Amino acid sequence: MMKFLGDANTVFEIQLLKVRAWWPFYILTIVMFPIGTLYFAKWLVPPGAQEAVGTRLMTGSLVFALGLMTVNNLAQILLYERFNHTLKLVITSPVHPLSYGAGVIAFSLTQGMVTAAAVLAFSPVVGIDIHLDWWLIPVLILTSLSLTGVGLIIATWSPSMEVGNVLANTAGIMVTLLSPVYFPIERLPEGLQWVARFSPYTHAGEAVDLILSGEGGFGREVSYLAAITAVGLAMGVAGLRWRES
Repeated sequence: MMKFLGDANTVFEIQLLKVRAWWPFYILTIVMFPIGTLYFAKWLVPPGAQEAVGTRLMTGSLVFALGLMTVNNLAQILLYERFNHTLKLVITSPVHPLSYGAGVIAFSLTQGMVTAAAVLAFSPVVGIDIHLDWWLIPVLILTSLSLTGVGLIIATWSPSMEVGNVLANTAGIMVTLLSPVYFPIERLPEGLQWVARFSPYTHAGEAVDLILSGEGGFGREVSYLAAITAVGLAMGVAGLRWRES
């Protein structure tokens, strides 16, 4: 167990060293871009309706940003290390595949939490009043972890970096866009509502909005989100490809 945790921590620290070397890029992707989406969404809403939909705009920006961090960015990190032979050095160290996965996922989760904190801190600037609750932390963590399993499978099984990047973009961006994160699921046609409920971001959006608005009653959505996250992580770990054939 100690070696498992030590190796995972080492992988995490290696990823942090990359941040120090490329910090302007990381600030742009994990801070400026999510804030930009919030700012853009805020000013698309007519002035009279801004107060009523403010928390939903915040919810959409949070979930959209976390979707990018935990699928798109995670897959791209793994793809880069795989096709630039860094992963071979990790394998021959040797490091257990679960330690490597845990370290990279922890780094991705850290990025997501920094993004969430930046977006929440920006809410007064755009005039959105939100209700903060300690429940928001585990919900955001579950949101970040919900599709990491998909990122693991995409990155370790894609035949090339180009294919992997396309699949990561599709999973990270399209799944989020097709989920009702900026509006309630009831606004979708009935035929699409049952499809949207398979997305973890749908339940994350409902739970986060209920928390930020102070309405409460988000237990059911959190339960669904936790269940989807558990299944996704299990599939990702089971489908993780560690060595090339």
